[in-house]
Amino acid sequence: MLFKRRSPKQFRERGCRREEVTSIDDTCTNNNQTTWTYNQGVILSGLALLYNATHNSTLISIAQKIADATIQRLTYSNGILKEPCEPTCDDDQKLFKGIFVRHLAYLLFYLTDTFHIQKYTTFLQQNAVSVWTMNRCELDGLFGLVWNNDSCNSCESSRDSATTSAGLDLFIAVASIKQQAAVSSNWKLLGQGNCIDDQNFTMPNFYRNEVNETVCRMTASADSGAIAYDYQLNCVGIGFCRIRTLSSRSQTPSGWTYENGIAHNVTRTDKMVLTNCFLRTNST
Repeated sequence: MLFKRRSPKQFRERGCRREEVTSIDDTCTNNNQTTWTYNQGVILSGLALLYNATHNSTLISIAQKIADATIQRLTYSNGILKEPCEPTCDDDQKLFKGIFVRHLAYLLFYLTDTFHIQKYTTFLQQNAVSVWTMNRCELDGLFGLVWNNDSCNSCESSRDSATTSAGLDLFIAVASIKQQAAVSSNWKLLGQGNCIDDQNFTMPNFYRNEVNETVCRMTASADSGAIAYDYQLNCVGIGFCRIRTLSSRSQTPSGWTYENGIAHNVTRTDKMVLTNCFLRTNST
């Protein structure tokens, strides 16, 4: 079987048989069938292993294009992974998202591009938070099909061993990511939890509700006084950002609130599991 490209989106279909190849350059044509998440996943680890054997960087570039297209096209508006058959999928299709995230995590081990390392790490972490806080049934501990439910602790009727297996694949993928995979050019992941200063005192903060993580990071990067920031997505999908800063009240960004305090160096976190503390790499 040959994987075929859906240009320009870089998706992969289930494949075509060699006898179906009719073009002079032996390429497959798009069959316009459903684009499943698992088809985008299984090729990622294959390309990564081929790169490891050949050191051909083009293979990693292809893998990143496939992963990027999946994150752009096969997700809900808030970046949570979506299977095209949702909310009604058969027993096989219920497993597909787990396959994708598992192989995306495999790919991460072979990446050196800090932008994509951070992008894929954040994607996996955000999906894990959404599944745990919005998709886990407290009655039996099973995970449902749709990872982007609108209510906490959903007990949707589709939950079973297949949907739970996909959810567990996601948590294993997040757990397998090396700590250094969460490093970017400006920020490093200090740990899980709100940022705490070295003397456990209150620090000056810029904070804002109903904000996404991209805006949170961009605002922190634009603030020359920012020491660290933490971002949290709660169980109803509302994002909260707090930027630990040495800047004054007069420098508060538009739409943000200033909270006074005494600033010290950030050295640790309080280990709250649904929040990540990012430390500025050039902070002192």
